[in-house]
Amino acid sequence: TSFQLEADDVVFAVGAGALNAISRSSPLLSQYPEFRNFTYLRGTSVLATRIYLDTIIDTPYSANACWGFDAGVGMTVFDITKLHGRKDGDPGSVLEVDFYYSNSLLGLSDDALTKKVKSDLDTIFGQTCIESKVIDAAIIRLPNAVNWYFPGSYSYMPETRSNSLSNVYFAGDIVKSRHGSWSQEKAYVTGIEAANAVLGKKDTMEGVLALEPDEPHVALGREVVSTVQKLLGGKAPSLVDFLW
Repeated sequence: TSFQLEADDVVFAVGAGALNAISRSSPLLSQYPEFRNFTYLRGTSVLATRIYLDTIIDTPYSANACWGFDAGVGMTVFDITKLHGRKDGDPGSVLEVDFYYSNSLLGLSDDALTKKVKSDLDTIFGQTCIESKVIDAAIIRLPNAVNWYFPGSYSYMPETRSNSLSNVYFAGDIVKSRHGSWSQEKAYVTGIEAANAVLGKKDTMEGVLALEPDEPHVALGREVVSTVQKLLGGKAPSLVDFLW
């Protein structure tokens, strides 16, 4: 079944995987090089898990990057109790473990994933965690749902305004932006930019708070990279050059 919806303006507020699929499946959009380039964009799978323990676990940070449990899979442990405070009725810590590039884990059952997460946390946090019990758990599988940024992907990412269609705009953290934010914050900022563009405002950053200036060591790093790029004619070597 097909239907037609009239619109003055269209905002594609989607991720890399969805933008790829839309561009590939639309003969109308595929006639434009801009949209054909979007087919190079892709997503990666994320597994989001949250477990509720009967004991408070002393975690080093509210967000803890981890690796080494599964080949090629990265992970972050978020201490939800530290981030949001302890709620009445919560006997222990609430920990969220997110796995990235996690295709190999998505097929496991909820019960198997809960046991795996608890085992991983036991290894990370030690005896107190080992002695704790899981009283509840939640699992969310997100196959190919998160933007995958790879060497060269920036050149395929959309601008706020389409270069091909005058009434088409883009929002999301896959969109190029002068702001410098990332992830959820960038999605919010680019949404404001798209709305300003639809309204015809010259300054699409109107209403967006600027980021604080870079810390001295970050500013120095940017300056060094910029200088090396100029000396090498626009391309500076990076870790990626040695890995790919």
